[in-house]
Amino acid sequence: MTIRAKATIEVDGQIVLKRFSHDADQAKYDAIIRNREHLLPWLPWAHFYKEFKEMPEFTESQIKCFDEGTAFGYDIFYEGKFAGSADYIHFSEADKSIEIGYWLDKDYTGKGIVTRTVAKMVEYAFTELGMHRVVIQAASKNKASCRVAERLDFVHEGTQRESQYLDGEYYDTEIYSKLVSD
Repeated sequence: MTIRAKATIEVDGQIVLKRFSHDADQAKYDAIIRNREHLLPWLPWAHFYKEFKEMPEFTESQIKCFDEGTAFGYDIFYEGKFAGSADYIHFSEADKSIEIGYWLDKDYTGKGIVTRTVAKMVEYAFTELGMHRVVIQAASKNKASCRVAERLDFVHEGTQRESQYLDGEYYDTEIYSKLVSD
């Protein structure tokens, strides 16, 4: 499936989403390394950063996917500073379904940044991308991510038991969805 998305999405007066680019390489790398222990229990990709030394190669692959319209993600800027990332992932053209994933630098938590970002991404998925369904998956123990879905009135569809294996432990995954008709 090929989707064409805007390079920049303004969430509100404080938050702007900018497509992955090399502009944020150093800030993103620093945030991932600084937050690695905070991210490891919840995000499978964070495990690759245990030995990671440079960001540009990773960013280059993300830029290529964005340009091709096969996957895309955004860096979250809060009051002009890099705060985290949010992605549209696992989309299906046939089903008009897309999933949103996100992470935030722990220094920026508690400000409603992820909730506002995801709300805007849901709106954009329905109005601009023509999606019918948006999904959020979160580890059951990741209460903050589960609360984002709940705050935004996603429907809890169920729990996938021991569906993620991270750091030597199996985690249950909560599945939430929102339909364009909700």
